[in-house]
Amino acid sequence: MSENQVQAFVKWIADPKLRAGFEAAAPEAQREMLKKAGLDLTLEQALAALKGERELAEQELDKVAGGDIGFVVPPPPPEGAPQNL
Repeated sequence: MSENQVQAFVKWIADPKLRAGFEAAAPEAQREMLKKAGLDLTLEQALAALKGERELAEQELDKVAGGDIGFVVPPPPPEGAPQNL
């Protein structure tokens, strides 16, 4: 799913009347609405976007898969505190 398409869908569905009509429509009518709006999303992708779900970007996925939490630097000890070497 293209992030640009998801953003376009979210912008398109921001109109409350349009969103209510989309959510009330049958699945086939929802697909037709997406097509008429020029959005290249499956109905499943559109519904996931409505729920706030999205696929992770490669960089985000690498962090999750590798357990990367970033590089943590502890603060320096207070002045005059004994230093353990």
